[in-house]
Amino acid sequence: MADPPEKKVQRTPDGDSIDRLSALSDCVLLHILSLLKTKEAAATSILSTRWRNLFVSLPDIDLCFCVDDDASDRDRLFYQFTHFSNRVIEQRNTAPIRKIRLRVEHFVERYRLAFESLLISAAAAISTYSVDQLRISVEMDTTEKFSILFPPGIFSSETIVSLSLNLDVGWNVPDFVWLPNLKYLYLMRFTLVDEDSIQRFLQGCPLLEHLILTVQPFSYASESEESIEVEVLHISSPLLKVLVLCWNEKVELEFTVVVKSENLETLVCSLEGQHKVIVDAPNLKSLNVDGHVLEVHIIQSLVSIDKAVVRAEFLHNVTNLVDLFLRVQHAFEFISGLQNVKSLNLSENILKALYFSQPALPTFRNLIKLELEPVYCHSFPRSWILQVLSNLLESSPYLEVLIFSEVFKNYFGEDEKFGSVFPQACPLSFIEHLKVIEMSNFKGEEHEFKLAEYFLKNGKSLKKIALEREGWKSVPEYCNRILSFKKCSEDCQIVFRKKWNYITCPQLRQLMNLSP
Repeated sequence: MADPPEKKVQRTPDGDSIDRLSALSDCVLLHILSLLKTKEAAATSILSTRWRNLFVSLPDIDLCFCVDDDASDRDRLFYQFTHFSNRVIEQRNTAPIRKIRLRVEHFVERYRLAFESLLISAAAAISTYSVDQLRISVEMDTTEKFSILFPPGIFSSETIVSLSLNLDVGWNVPDFVWLPNLKYLYLMRFTLVDEDSIQRFLQGCPLLEHLILTVQPFSYASESEESIEVEVLHISSPLLKVLVLCWNEKVELEFTVVVKSENLETLVCSLEGQHKVIVDAPNLKSLNVDGHVLEVHIIQSLVSIDKAVVRAEFLHNVTNLVDLFLRVQHAFEFISGLQNVKSLNLSENILKALYFSQPALPTFRNLIKLELEPVYCHSFPRSWILQVLSNLLESSPYLEVLIFSEVFKNYFGEDEKFGSVFPQACPLSFIEHLKVIEMSNFKGEEHEFKLAEYFLKNGKSLKKIALEREGWKSVPEYCNRILSFKKCSEDCQIVFRKKWNYITCPQLRQLMNLSP
């Protein structure tokens, strides 16, 4: 957009400029307005004729309805919101639109028709202005059960690259989906109406690379409708690189999830309910499995896998001995499929299942980093966990980094038994090869000091031991005691690291090299 013609700036008698802001170029003013929501940007049109139509040239349309103060006046305000939003979209000038974001809170069924009219305006804008990002979020205050209709134009766009639907209401995947340039798809709180709905969607997205799917309960169907039957949920897309699957235990049905993609690099499964997961992704590099998963079956050997996080509880709700040994077999086969992994994060849930397995663990020849997450349980003896841990360490001959996310008081037995119990689980032959030890959530208890002392005393190759807690300055005696321990390796650095609990974003924590 061309800059406005240069004009002389008026000055007051004392020499100050008048309205310097309006004298800026359009591109600068639009950048300033882009920091505001669309409604706030529109309010600047009353400043002067210079600002009157600037907001309709913003590349991003951000429309949000959230009224918490007076619920009695919410209906009137909602219809004002939809009227304003339709005008913003329909009376757009020729400036391109990059992104449309619609967010509505406190949604109820009587708003449905007005909101659907807004969706029609959005679909028209997508077609007219070549929009490449669309985000729609609807949150409800009630447990009403109803659905909204999406105009076909939202699912048949040549330009959309990123689509996010986070909906508290029901909606159906149309029979025809064609989004040939879509790369990022986020379906949050999605309700399965049939087992083909997801795959039908994916078939219309040939360039899809990232998919996040969170499933909510099937109970959206009314009692008069036929029950929904899902036996196998297929998720397959040729260029898919990142897949995140998540649903909670309220999803009534138990079914098999089949994931197939030659290019898949990252897979995250957090599935509550005893589901089976079948993975056919030979180029997978990162795998995260959490929840009450009955079985995870890996079709092809994961030769290039770098990282795996396993928090799945394979023994959840075991019914009998036959069920127990079947689950144990599944757990062992799953772990065996990770023998090429370089970094492994294990919770004790999987260690419990491995205790009952008869075959010896495979050799993890590529494993360099191991993180252990304890799960406190009175009914499962610590000696059993230590036995599995010992077998795991013996099967990891080239391990260099060992991380304890937390050390419970009885993790390696009581304090008085520590000297005999821990060397059995982590023999000196293993300790001598470690280069880095990390202990998160350091509380300053006696068993933690003994553990740190044991590593410092026997770690011939140790380069660093890092201890993490919320604050160290208030407990200088902790630091002094640890610094007084004898070190087998003179090159070993002792690092007292502050715990950054307030940073919850996993990607940001990873960039800052913080513990998960």
